Amino acid sequence: MNVYLIIFGLILIGGGIMNRRNPGRGWRSSESWKTEEEAEPSESYLELQKIRGFLAIVLGSIFIVIGLFMLLFL
Repeated sequence: MNVYLIIFGLILIGGGIMNRRNPGRGWRSSESWKTEEEAEPSESYLELQKIRGFLAIVLGSIFIVIGLFMLLFL
């Protein structure tokens, strides 16, 4: 189970980094089809995505630490 926590943590960190670097990518694939003209994501949407990316990085780091702790000490 501890190896799965580490792998899941790495996946979360990877997704979080992608969200921090390019927060508009998800909007183009999930929300842009709802508008008829060429619209761009709002600033609040971009900031929310950056916050979600940061939280994913933090949560992924916690999973890695817990997985390593379980691997080494239990």
